[in-house]
Amino acid sequence: QGGGRLPSSSSKLTDAWQSESDFCTSFGGDLSVCLSGSTVSFNATHPSASPKGVCLERIDNGSYAYLNMVPHPDGSNRVFLGTQAGKILLATVPEQGSGGTLQFDEAGQFVDLTDQVHFDSTFGLMGMAFHPDFATNGRFFASYNCDRTKSPSCSGRCSCNSDVGCDPSKLGTDNGAQPCQYQVVVSEYSAKGLSSN
Repeated sequence: QGGGRLPSSSSKLTDAWQSESDFCTSFGGDLSVCLSGSTVSFNATHPSASPKGVCLERIDNGSYAYLNMVPHPDGSNRVFLGTQAGKILLATVPEQGSGGTLQFDEAGQFVDLTDQVHFDSTFGLMGMAFHPDFATNGRFFASYNCDRTKSPSCSGRCSCNSDVGCDPSKLGTDNGAQPCQYQVVVSEYSAKGLSSN
């Protein structure tokens, strides 16, 4: 609201302002409502809470190579697990300390995107996210690599290489790959026929 600015040579707030009042006045605020209603304290330090330790518990034997794990938006103890090849599975996480393992949904995989995902040692399914209202609208998103020479739906924008006048046909291959052959895509999907499960 005011005209206050942090001097570029300062590394601390106290180098520029000597008190809470100076700070709030510089930015047009009243001390009582400065910083979202909380008064400021320049010299107060709060010790950070350190964890007493970390306990690790194995819940799967590594039968698949999962790269992604996303909690189910319904708040349950279910998770979606993604493989690099493009399969997304639904599993239930066991109760902590139970010694149980992941229990996979009876229907098997949630979705199989392997026909769209280009998979090799450095490419594949990169990530996934579920809409907060997924239980009612079925919307989810996946980010993955695709190969333009194998999938007509794989498209994207290529960077311009000014060394060749922005003409990809003048570029040579890179380890056998054509210019802009591999793309990163973010796709939206909708699960049909959703039920409470």
